[in-house]
Amino acid sequence: MEERKNILEYGAQVLCIFGFTMLCMMVFVSLFGESARELSPFFVLGKKGISLAVMGEFLLLSVVIVLLQALFFTDWWIRKLPVLGRTVLMVLSILVVMSVFIILFDWFPVRMWQPWVMFLLCFLLCFGGSVAVSVLKTRLENKKLQEGLKRLKQEKETQRNQQIKRVSTLAGKQK
Repeated sequence: MEERKNILEYGAQVLCIFGFTMLCMMVFVSLFGESARELSPFFVLGKKGISLAVMGEFLLLSVVIVLLQALFFTDWWIRKLPVLGRTVLMVLSILVVMSVFIILFDWFPVRMWQPWVMFLLCFLLCFGGSVAVSVLKTRLENKKLQEGLKRLKQEKETQRNQQIKRVSTLAGKQK
């Protein structure tokens, strides 16, 4: 059954994605800030930080990603497509949207192949990390559910045994 989300939950997802991308940008800026200053608006401040314009663009990208996620994982639009198909379509859509942002906001020279390779490597690394975290989270949740089910079964068995004892005791007293 699909859980209905409210605007605050979508906002929390946006901020989570934005926070993660800003963390990555901080690492990239600290590593490549001075040497890539002339190549990209990401590094316009060198190692001093990330410009407000770039942060705003990443915030907008985070909103679009959450909208894509909502679009692909709500049943009102794609009903019969399995989760794997939805995930593939969503990831491809995110790649297209990010490519549009790269071109639109001139994030790096689009005619150079090296930035595209670095972008794809970073994207795949982040996507792989996201999948790994999701799988781990699902396994932990399943383990908790299994433990809860086991505990519930034990409680039911204990209650059943107690009822049997009571019935046996009552039956013994009536003889």
